[in-house]
Amino acid sequence: MPHCPAVADKPKKKKKKKRLGSRLLAAWPLRMFTEFWLRVAAFGATLFGPHWAYFWARVVAWFGWTFLARLRNTSLRNVDLCFPDKPLAERTRIAKTSMRHFCFLFADYMLAPRCFSRGRGTRYISGCEKDDPYIQWVGEGKAAFILAAHFGNWEVGTFNVNRFGFAPLMVIAKPVAPPALGKLMKRARQVYGNEVHENKGGARAYARALRENRSVGVLVDQNGGDFAPVETFFGIPCTWQADFARLAVRGGGRIGHAAMVRDGERFHFKYLPTRLLAYAPDTPPMAIVADYRDSLQNFIAQAPEQYLWAHRRFKARKPGWGDAYADLGTRWGKAERDALIASRV
Repeated sequence: MPHCPAVADKPKKKKKKKRLGSRLLAAWPLRMFTEFWLRVAAFGATLFGPHWAYFWARVVAWFGWTFLARLRNTSLRNVDLCFPDKPLAERTRIAKTSMRHFCFLFADYMLAPRCFSRGRGTRYISGCEKDDPYIQWVGEGKAAFILAAHFGNWEVGTFNVNRFGFAPLMVIAKPVAPPALGKLMKRARQVYGNEVHENKGGARAYARALRENRSVGVLVDQNGGDFAPVETFFGIPCTWQADFARLAVRGGGRIGHAAMVRDGERFHFKYLPTRLLAYAPDTPPMAIVADYRDSLQNFIAQAPEQYLWAHRRFKARKPGWGDAYADLGTRWGKAERDALIASRV
């Protein structure tokens, strides 16, 4: 087991300056131009409903897989590291299909106002009715953290939670560039019935939710940064986002691990069984992270192609750690994986 420093020992990171591209995207002339064409694209892509939107998502995914070598190779490397026992052809299929599901996710955001407003989304969801233990657990009116990841489309599942008349789920989300895309995604989350807070005010939003006995939904993934605590993911030591754990136990220690997957490659979604846990106030933060890691690995094992493998989840570099993304154009096997693990233990 790699050394897991306490969350409180994490050094403060310096604020990064915004890149020129980010500043340009935030400038009002380009922002208005981008927002106009994004609205046109969203209208055109969803004009004839979900089948039409998913057709264009497949086209975009093909271009992305063919021409965006960095994303393609990152996906292949992550799958090679996490599933070394699967045949090479199967690992390639998982990574390639994951690109398609990533594009479906953006189609889902664009379809939300058309398909989920005014309670119309029930036809696109199966499972997790009002008498389900997960729904009853949320409906108890106690502070709770609902953890999810970049897997399937858990945010569609928040619609099902919110439609039963509970206090709206509070969703903590990172700001997205360009701002026009962030606005579209925020609109979708609000259509699902959520109260949305950007990550900049996350800690304050958490504290307010706990005081109001609200449920908070948050995506917890790797990478947590070079100074974050360490846990494994599919056997690879990496850093994790863990600050939520301290707040969760302070608010009563009620945590749910939730996931929702697409039923095939169509605009229909189904829940995977939600894991409901309770923690004592003295529970170590990394024990909470390890439990979540176990749930996430179980979810992914059921539909590995619906996880976002294009994200560099193993990029943190503590002193002496090997680079998980060296020679990114080549495929790795067990020997390279074992060498990477040995450098990180």
